[in-house]
Amino acid sequence: MTRRDRLLAALVPMVWGLNFPATAFALAHWPPFLGGALRFALLALPTVLFVPRPRVAWRWIIAMGMTLGVMQFGFLYLAMALGMPAGLASLVLQASAPFTVVLGVVLLREKLTLTRAFGVSLSVAGLVAIAVERAQPAAFLALALTLAGGFGWALGNICSRQARADKPLHLTLWMSIVPVAPLFALSWVFDGPARIERAFATALQ
Repeated sequence: MTRRDRLLAALVPMVWGLNFPATAFALAHWPPFLGGALRFALLALPTVLFVPRPRVAWRWIIAMGMTLGVMQFGFLYLAMALGMPAGLASLVLQASAPFTVVLGVVLLREKLTLTRAFGVSLSVAGLVAIAVERAQPAAFLALALTLAGGFGWALGNICSRQARADKPLHLTLWMSIVPVAPLFALSWVFDGPARIERAFATALQ
């Protein structure tokens, strides 16, 4: 690996880690579902204007948008709004990895090797330890919601594999147009028009 490759590899977890404090900062103002809708809206507009649509069936774009977008970020943002710490959220969301392995075995008939089984078991043991440590009702609810977000991510991984896009980045960008309306509708139902209007009215204060 070149020095450039190492720097790029190190940049990925750095950006991933910074994403969660930034999310916590945003959720101090925006309701969780509305915040998620705005996140995807900011990405969806330039995508539609400048990025060619990937050559995959619309059902996979919609499926990825509902799983990676609505499920993953809807549950994650709600969990963080209920008190899930940013650092712990970044860790627990990685439950998507063992979830993906299990879903691959169940849905795609992939082989569960001994190494994979050990990895899944180790991951589950770690998550159980976290759950026991956060056994208070409010904290456990936030943990459960974050795990649900990880499950949504895992479902999205399965959809992404089945889509078999020739340009995966284009697929990832185009799936961002799907969550905007569902997340906004959830905010309208659970937060109400007055809360949404107030969030926009005070956004620059």
